[in-house]
Amino acid sequence: MKKQKKLKKEDILFIVALKEETGNLFKDLDLIYCGVGKVNATYYLTSELTKRKLQNKLPKYIINFGSCGSKKFKKGELIASNKFIQRDMDATIFNYKLGETPSEKNIPKIIEHKKIINDLKYGICGSGDNFATKESEIKEIDLFDMEAYALAKVCYFENIDFISIKYVTDGLNEEGGKDWDKKIIDAPNSFKNYIYGNLLKNDDDKKISKGKNKRREKMKQKRNSKKKITKK
Repeated sequence: MKKQKKLKKEDILFIVALKEETGNLFKDLDLIYCGVGKVNATYYLTSELTKRKLQNKLPKYIINFGSCGSKKFKKGELIASNKFIQRDMDATIFNYKLGETPSEKNIPKIIEHKKIINDLKYGICGSGDNFATKESEIKEIDLFDMEAYALAKVCYFENIDFISIKYVTDGLNEEGGKDWDKKIIDAPNSFKNYIYGNLLKNDDDKKISKGKNKRREKMKQKRNSKKKITKK
């Protein structure tokens, strides 16, 4: 995997469904909670972006992190997603495919954002208003959650880069609820280690960057001096 290009903290709005997923470890981040489900996710993100538009302070990136179920990936893994499906949208009686929203001609079934993370595995995330305990008939789905599609769609409309980082808590079975209770305790530290260790620029990165810029400037000055001497 490629080394992750680190992002500036001030460019990002983080959005999370539940406080259990953060463990109160991210007080220095620009972070909001949206609650559970697609309606709550849509409402709270749209409300927040409306306020920021009026202040001319829209974020460059919106990053969701939270829990998911998966059969493809192991419990405890962090998985990135830039592709999202509404897994409980069913208008098949009108000859639409499962996951397709009626009358949305210019909006694809799978909402796709560009990859702004390159050091995690990727999976396609399917969101629905139920805690999934089995796989979907939509075979593309690798990760199952309850909010990411809604968040991704708001960002799609607003033309803001979006990505989701998911911590796998359960394996999509009848024990999923119990597994979530057990594994969610470990999620905040896993997110913390990745976000502060891999994703965000820190003070050391800034010092290194400044040092590199100074060296470049000195080399440039030397080259210019040599050119002047040569001309003489």
